[in-house]
Amino acid sequence: MPVVGIGLVSLINWISAWQERLIPYYITKPIVLSGLLLFMVLQVPITPARLPFLLGLVFSLLGDIFLIPKGTRWFLVGMGAFSITQLMYIWGFNLSMFKLPFLVVGVVAFLVGVILIHLVINRFSESPNVNQAILPYLKGYGALVIAMSMSALLCLARPGWSDRAAVMAGVGGILFFLSDGMIGLEKLDCRLPKSRFWVISTYHLAQFLIVGAVIQLPG
Repeated sequence: MPVVGIGLVSLINWISAWQERLIPYYITKPIVLSGLLLFMVLQVPITPARLPFLLGLVFSLLGDIFLIPKGTRWFLVGMGAFSITQLMYIWGFNLSMFKLPFLVVGVVAFLVGVILIHLVINRFSESPNVNQAILPYLKGYGALVIAMSMSALLCLARPGWSDRAAVMAGVGGILFFLSDGMIGLEKLDCRLPKSRFWVISTYHLAQFLIVGAVIQLPG
């Protein structure tokens, strides 16, 4: 029943996003994460391995709420909350370590990703409609999202993660990156058609997959 409820509220939220109906969209947006939080707490015991992800969901919920009001200040506050989410998820994923070759691959991929984000932001920041003051924050947050996504993908090499949980975590990390990447493009004056729908749907699916992977952790 909790899964059905979360799914129905998510569906209402996505339809509202597609149709640009902002009142039902903003009402249902925090309900989805609240339901996911409740589901995780009721579904499994909160062990040390799951605690970082629970805290990450809490700060995601706060970020969802902070991003409802308009304005640069609220955007930066929301980004701050999601930055803590990324740190919590990075912490949680890396509680289970892997062999050195995978660490080298992860570090190299992270550095390449950070350089690409820096170049992309600099390229699109030439638009006169871009708020130059937020660009350093976008670059910093982008680095955190890449670190989280790589940490999630490397679950495929972590002995403490089953194959199914690792795949779910990896796909969740990629979807989280895509969702935040589309938000970044909006701030760089490069909004995609139906952007609100694509941002929220990939974000919710990312959270669903990550939580689904975490509840499969042993203990």
